[in-house]
Amino acid sequence: MPHRKFQAILWWVCLLVAPLVLVGIELFHPAHFTSTPGMYQYLSMPEPYSHEFEALAYPGPHWWFALHMIQTPMVGLVAIGLWILADLTAASTNLMVLLFAWLSRISTFVFLIYYTALDSIGGFGLGRTILNTLTLADQGKLTADQVTGVITVLNTTWTDPWVGGVGSFISLTGSWTAFFAALFLALALLVDKKLSWIPALLLVGFGWELQESHTMPHGPIAFALLIIAAIWAWRSNSRAETA
Repeated sequence: MPHRKFQAILWWVCLLVAPLVLVGIELFHPAHFTSTPGMYQYLSMPEPYSHEFEALAYPGPHWWFALHMIQTPMVGLVAIGLWILADLTAASTNLMVLLFAWLSRISTFVFLIYYTALDSIGGFGLGRTILNTLTLADQGKLTADQVTGVITVLNTTWTDPWVGGVGSFISLTGSWTAFFAALFLALALLVDKKLSWIPALLLVGFGWELQESHTMPHGPIAFALLIIAAIWAWRSNSRAETA
């Protein structure tokens, strides 16, 4: 396969297909359940739509596991997509452009590491632990007191300041590096005249929304903004090459 054709396929897989998948699944990613009714109490059973929890619906712990099994590789593809966008500046001799591009790449790398860690601990790892707890309880292998103990440990881990699912070191590190990856990328492309102000602002908006949360509604908004910005960048780059 010619190199140029492979690049085009990779571009659209990472900057269209993966974000589209994320837009779809994040519509069913609930939020705001940590304090009331509690992480385990909410995630351990299916829940219908409720404005308080944002998601269109929550099908239950099997979905929590599947959601994050899908989300983790899709986020990896998005990270590759951000590197691809940064490579639009590869021919630049402007030191500021090159600095912004590399700051974006470094931020993207850190974002990918910590978002993967977050999904592993609070995503599919947590999902399987909840499912195993429910199964063992149903089989009579865990007493009611033991289940209560497991719930206490899981809820405490969810709010742990280092590895918790909300407001923890890994969560905040992943969120803020996502924002800075998008911000530095927008600056690099803007200064290098690879993007105009509008798509550059869309990229910054993507980073900000993802910094806020990847749950509903911020996640779908973030990845939709990335798709629009990426299509805009593709069209602008194609016109420049034709000219």
